[in-house]
Amino acid sequence: MVHLSKAWQQVVNNNDYPKPVQRVLGELVAASAMLSASLKFEGSLIIQIQGDGPIRLLVAECNSRLGLRATVKLLEGTDIPEDACFKDLVNATGKGICAIILDPRNRLPGQAPYQGIVPLSGTSVADSLEAYMHSSEQLETRLILNSNSTTAAGVMLQQMPQHGGVVSNKEFDADGWDRLKALINTLQAEEHLTTDTDELAKRLFWEEDPDGLAERQAHFECSCSREKVGRMLVTLGQAELNEALSENPTVEIQCDFCNANYSFTRADCEALFTETSHEDASQNPQPPTLH
Repeated sequence: MVHLSKAWQQVVNNNDYPKPVQRVLGELVAASAMLSASLKFEGSLIIQIQGDGPIRLLVAECNSRLGLRATVKLLEGTDIPEDACFKDLVNATGKGICAIILDPRNRLPGQAPYQGIVPLSGTSVADSLEAYMHSSEQLETRLILNSNSTTAAGVMLQQMPQHGGVVSNKEFDADGWDRLKALINTLQAEEHLTTDTDELAKRLFWEEDPDGLAERQAHFECSCSREKVGRMLVTLGQAELNEALSENPTVEIQCDFCNANYSFTRADCEALFTETSHEDASQNPQPPTLH
């Protein structure tokens, strides 16, 4: 279970999204926190939904320290109705996709992040992620996700594999999965958003004798830096930067997640390429010349 307030409010305050967009993003943020917390993995879990409606891209990222951030790319010039639903926003013509990326904290040289991609399914963020878990991970999953401008909340059930009829030293309950799904299906959005996780667990599962784990605190955390932006500028190439600098005295880059602004003058940009040349030379020294 996850109940986000301050961390989610910081995401909201960093942007000015229409309410239907904000609601969908909040649901994705809650899901990213639950999925990240459920993994024994050092690094970041990133959920991306690429849409074919007014929302072109939804991104929610949560690392193993429960530091999270999120952003949305919208189609320019599109008016979004107050009652716009998930399908209208991201899967208008059925061409939307959902990707989950696992990016290790200390990636080895040549190691690429793990990425799984499936077509969008159903009529909500929860439907899409349930389909992803079933298709890509072979895990039966039930998600309840809700959000508003102050809170993002989620409940996730996953069906554990049974081994020899015993699960976690308890007798296997053949009807348990259906019973637990029925219990969380009674949860209404208002109750979900206004009740903390401990109290909600007691209300929903008071007959199930659940084992409680230590509570963990999520927080907003953006990984952007001037160094990373500099590396990105180098990938654009010196010609493209020179063209940009011919029109403006500086290159301005704003982080989509936290709105931090990074400014590079012509001298800054030239220094980036000089530093890159020196790094390449030190990493790939020329063989000695024999006389």
